[in-house]
Amino acid sequence: MRFRTTTLALTVIATSSLVMACSVPVFRYALEHWRPDAYIAYVFYSGELTPEEQLIVESLEPKGLDGLRTANLLVRAVNVLEDSTVEIQKILEEHPTESYPWVVVQTPPKVGPPQTVWQGELNSSNVALVMDSPARKLINQKLTHQESVVWVFLESGRKEIDDLAFQILTTQIELLERTLKLPEIEEADLEDLSVDPAALKISFSAIRISRDDPKEQVLTEMLLRVEPDLKDPQYMDEPMVFPVFGRGRALYAILGQGIVPKVIEETGHFLTGACQCTVKAQNPGVDLIMNLDWDQHVVPIESIDEELPPLAGFSGFGLSDEEISLKNDAASINVKNRAENTDITISDTRIEQQPIESIKREVNRDSSETSTSSNLSIGFNVWMILGLITIGVMVASKFLAPRAS
Repeated sequence: MRFRTTTLALTVIATSSLVMACSVPVFRYALEHWRPDAYIAYVFYSGELTPEEQLIVESLEPKGLDGLRTANLLVRAVNVLEDSTVEIQKILEEHPTESYPWVVVQTPPKVGPPQTVWQGELNSSNVALVMDSPARKLINQKLTHQESVVWVFLESGRKEIDDLAFQILTTQIELLERTLKLPEIEEADLEDLSVDPAALKISFSAIRISRDDPKEQVLTEMLLRVEPDLKDPQYMDEPMVFPVFGRGRALYAILGQGIVPKVIEETGHFLTGACQCTVKAQNPGVDLIMNLDWDQHVVPIESIDEELPPLAGFSGFGLSDEEISLKNDAASINVKNRAENTDITISDTRIEQQPIESIKREVNRDSSETSTSSNLSIGFNVWMILGLITIGVMVASKFLAPRAS
């Protein structure tokens, strides 16, 4: 059955990569260390954006008091009259429109082939729809107030089936709150935790979302892309459960007849158990768009570096130092839209490639020079030692010869 795939995935994760294991519970480790992956919002326009439209575009990348983005969403403004790259033309062909400016929001490039979660006209109401929703605000509030996991129940539209499945879910998570035990935090792992281990507790809650709720349209579409086949006809009329933890990361779906106590219990065990692999990319789940400055609510002790793959189909976006740091911190791939009065669009595919190639050449040259210098130094030292030995032998011979005679 369909739910066995999820159970198998959790089992594999729980028994692999033990060399990177940590005794901190998965839900808390994710909250402290895993930065959300960034979605891409393409803003297609013809000619120029008006000042009003430019302000709306900027609202897609809200910033906190420290000047850093608060939402895991990157904006790419594309002038359709000038940009003719293969990637852009492909997106335009898949999303034809004559109403510009037009926004297309796609899943993070690092999680696989891009999928569109929303598209529509550029206006303030649509931007508000993309950036947040009542359910996402509630999820954020719960996760930043010591909630371990928020179990998001996506209705199928069949009331009797939905009511029964939701009752099974809520009954089981209430039981798990009382019976599950947190792992004992090892002393070596205390540095990965910014709170007193005694303050940690298991706390679950469930929220219910209708697929027809226009305010939750973006959230629904994001959830349905956590796994590649959730929009297949055989699953579209099934209720689904998505455990959301960390900084808005949705675990694989539990759906239909898989919404049973055993599967819910296994999922709860995984999320509240010791983090068997601290590398985010090797753990199941997909991040959701959340407009929240997590660092203001959580104080990470140390970010865990991850080597992230290049953006699929977009090898260069012109990363700044700040964004390269965020990219290495697991989580999100950040790229600046402008850099000191110079507009950078998606067509600037060489911006990142050229510095990387230059760096490679410099590293190779430095390595060669270092190797040559090292060899010369070793040769010089050998000759010095031989010379000293020769002088020593000569001196010894001079003083010892009279005594021998």
